[in-house]
Amino acid sequence: MANQNLKPALCLIVALLLHGCALPGRDSDTIMIGNVTVIDPESRRVLEGRDVHIVDGRIATIRHTGADNHERPGYIDAEGKFLIPGLMDMHVHLAHPMFSDSTLELLLANGVTSVREMSGDCWEPRGEIFACIDDYRELQAEIEAGLRPGPHIERLSSAIVRGPSERRPPHVPEGAPDFVTPTDAAQATTLVGHIRARDVDFIKTYSGLPRGAYFALLEEAKAAGHEVSGHVPHPVLVLEASERGHRTIEHARVIPRDCSRTGSELRSMWQRRLAGDVDVEMPEVAEQLNAIVTSFDPALCRRLLAELVDNGTYYVPTHETREMDARAGNADYREDPRLAYVPTMLRGFWQQDLQSTANSSSAEDVAAYAAFFEHGLMITRLAFQSGVQIMAGTDANDTISFPGFSLHDELLHLSRAGLPPMDVLRAATTTPAAYLDQSDLLGGIAVGKRADLLLLDANPLENISNTRSIDSVIFNGKLLNRVTLDDLLDAARSRADNHPAGNS
Repeated sequence: MANQNLKPALCLIVALLLHGCALPGRDSDTIMIGNVTVIDPESRRVLEGRDVHIVDGRIATIRHTGADNHERPGYIDAEGKFLIPGLMDMHVHLAHPMFSDSTLELLLANGVTSVREMSGDCWEPRGEIFACIDDYRELQAEIEAGLRPGPHIERLSSAIVRGPSERRPPHVPEGAPDFVTPTDAAQATTLVGHIRARDVDFIKTYSGLPRGAYFALLEEAKAAGHEVSGHVPHPVLVLEASERGHRTIEHARVIPRDCSRTGSELRSMWQRRLAGDVDVEMPEVAEQLNAIVTSFDPALCRRLLAELVDNGTYYVPTHETREMDARAGNADYREDPRLAYVPTMLRGFWQQDLQSTANSSSAEDVAAYAAFFEHGLMITRLAFQSGVQIMAGTDANDTISFPGFSLHDELLHLSRAGLPPMDVLRAATTTPAAYLDQSDLLGGIAVGKRADLLLLDANPLENISNTRSIDSVIFNGKLLNRVTLDDLLDAARSRADNHPAGNS
């Protein structure tokens, strides 16, 4: 009998490691979450004492608690618990297939039910590091078929479009066409045609794109009905990008820059440098950051943020990444216990990055990074107050950005920035659903929506950290209870411990 009791857990570990079984969970097509407090960010309503009936993966009814419902199939007594929509991370990197299994497990175990992949393709000839669009489409299909644990992959970007100064392996493999790092409008036009044939959902841009090539790419993509999101290139003002249709701005860098009186000067210097002017001497990074912070112009910033609102531009600040800059040399930060879930090879990359950042940072540099991180939080508060649509994202699998776990860290950063708890929840639910044009399906708790939900033990409106108090995840209408979620975490930890470096 004891061996029979162990069998489900052993089957789970084997299934997760070898993909031999579907994701475990309640088999019933019906779930009744009884006597729960519903927190719906979309309507901003809190509904106490509700029974939420889920049928065939959708929310069928939401009613006042009734005694007769206790006898329904799939009943869960949720008295004292809180129901919120599943969380969405709008900036992740699932990374190489050797890392994607644990990444997907960690995301789902932490209540992340939807993601946007920000490096969803590769450049040909196919290199050894990055997955390509066919790999990601296969992951998508397996998740939706219930064959693999993981969140919905809602959007897949192109391979990251970099400038010529960023052209180096492994990001751009040897032998890749010249146009994948465009220098001019003609190459940018060719590139858009190439990307459109790759079955990706949007074009992801990076910081080193030349100004002319970037504007041509935006124009060609707009004509083709293709979204452009990602980094605003260094030689471009945020306002210029927003006016031309750049859809989402990633990372708390360029908006703080352009909220300062030094922003235009830095942009101009970058334009000349990327155009090949060898006489341009860029200030040291710490000097740039200090100048951005000290020359902050509130009136200029409010005008910029108002334009972002008018243009429908979304902002994904990923404050996690700026925190890393400031804390790379901190021993507690570098010894985060969640590193136990990170595969050996990836953990090694992270430690190298942390060490390199720490070694190259003086005490003055560290102070500048810390001040810029705090300044970025203040800019996010102004953006929220101005009506900019803010989405939660983590840069998952970038250094010390733990898949799943770090989304809860990012929600805390948004709370520290000044967003009320309901609006923090909206940044990870309702606003991403609107960006994805899927508000009918996602982003709230209402009849007809997809049953991607979190059942929490504590109220996130009292303390946003309570989003971590996950009792269960409902994914596609299937219940994953705490035991199943812990098994997912255990599988990811086991995979990390037993993952030989350099061997897929």
